[in-house]
Amino acid sequence: MITLAGPREVADLRALRNAFAARPEVSDTIGAWGISYGGGQIWNALAAGVPLAAVEVVETWTSLYDALWPQNLARSGIVAGFAAGIAARSPLVTGIRDDAVQSRNLGAVRALTAERSVTSRLGSIKTPVYLFQGKIDFAFDLTQATSAFSRLGGPKKLYAGNFGHPPSTFPGIDGSYVVSQGVAWFDRFLRGTQNRVDARKVVIAKRASGTARVELNALPATRTQSFALLGTRTARGSAVVSRRTAPLQAALETWGSTGTARVTVPKLANYPRLVVTLLAGNRVVAHGGLQPRVGVNVVKLANYCVYVPKGTRLRVTVGPSSPAGQSIPAYLGFAGSGSATIGQITLRLATLAKPVSG
Repeated sequence: MITLAGPREVADLRALRNAFAARPEVSDTIGAWGISYGGGQIWNALAAGVPLAAVEVVETWTSLYDALWPQNLARSGIVAGFAAGIAARSPLVTGIRDDAVQSRNLGAVRALTAERSVTSRLGSIKTPVYLFQGKIDFAFDLTQATSAFSRLGGPKKLYAGNFGHPPSTFPGIDGSYVVSQGVAWFDRFLRGTQNRVDARKVVIAKRASGTARVELNALPATRTQSFALLGTRTARGSAVVSRRTAPLQAALETWGSTGTARVTVPKLANYPRLVVTLLAGNRVVAHGGLQPRVGVNVVKLANYCVYVPKGTRLRVTVGPSSPAGQSIPAYLGFAGSGSATIGQITLRLATLAKPVSG
């Protein structure tokens, strides 16, 4: 039975690790590699004190609630997809699925996810950890890895690469690099091989390349770019309000958890969710959502690393869901949406001080 990387599954991982360690032909210097769900289980095992000598976590979470219910609004397209994949094997998920997708009874959802998240315990983890996180991952964005990287107390390394949950794939075009780095990390911290895998702390893949990347000694420097989009228009039903920036005077590349869209809403009528999507052409640059109120609504934008060329006009949509035409809608639409009058929108984008792609 699947219990979402809960205490029962942590106990199973502990027992598995101890069973291997007890075998005379196996060293008790044991590591673990986990992707997505498996990565979450490894984090929880580390926090519970399972004696792993080194780990690698791939496209996963440290705060499950913040990843999938940011600002108390489900990334319903992602949550529904996950639930559909495991509900048949998990009475736990079946019992909360409808509430989780439609952002109801969130106290219960928060309590469940808190027990399966390690954010508050990251500082106590001294195990060597290599974090592999996708640059564009609608389930678990970069903040899930960068916040962990900032708080970990032991050896650590972060690779932000061209892979992930949709709209990315795993493996990505940099799959061979991910594998080679993973082997080197285990060689270093399980076998004691004196290689240079931990010499560089943060590596960022360049856009659409399996070989080009930038190596840094710390998380990259960022800056904030602002755009004011004026006007007043009412969104009704499933329709969205759309506005564009002027052409960019220089290329930018998003990175950071401080991006926001401040949306002024003079009037609301039966409008339970407000979703902001930032696009470059048909490509999502960032998005976010919340349960709106009359006045200024500050929507926190997801942390993706997306390169946008000079001359591009960014487009912002505001409505009850992700805009039509998206192959992977992060926020689903639901029947019964009323209307919202959308006034000024102010974008504040967190971007790399120096783009790595181009």
